Amino acid sequence: MSSGQTLMAIGALILLSVVILSGNRRMNDNEEYLLQTRFGLEATAIATSVIEEASQLPFDEQSWDTTKVEKDPDDFTLPGNLGPDAGESGFDTFDDFDDFNKYVRIDTTQQNIYKISCTVGYVDCKTSGSKLDSYSLLRTLYKKLDVTISSPVTNDTLKLSYIHGFWFFN
Repeated sequence: MSSGQTLMAIGALILLSVVILSGNRRMNDNEEYLLQTRFGLEATAIATSVIEEASQLPFDEQSWDTTKVEKDPDDFTLPGNLGPDAGESGFDTFDDFDDFNKYVRIDTTQQNIYKISCTVGYVDCKTSGSKLDSYSLLRTLYKKLDVTISSPVTNDTLKLSYIHGFWFFN
């Protein structure tokens, strides 16, 4: 083999190595993208199911009293007392919206492990310029549920929020 052929063979090997490394890098990037996409879809589905479950419950423990035509926010549970009552330990025992406050659960799928954390608090939706990302220290006719889903596998976190307003029929 002449030196020209040797140089061409070395050049071809270098070019082949660059192409293989580039292909491997693209495959790794695609796997990471698919993993993040799968996390996003699963986490959104889990958070949505928690929100749907909570939104079907009554606004407050005190809102069961239908003898009053108008409800005063001062009749509702104090902000510091939001959360499950005695004997309520999970989804199937919760009887009102704010029972989801401080609810934490670990959920596993075939691909991932998820930590679900919920926070419920009153929010002020009527005041001009109110900030819906912070909780109110006063009782209002609106409660916000924040559902945070995190995963140690993907080191990613998703947060969905839902505002539940009190309403009644005359």
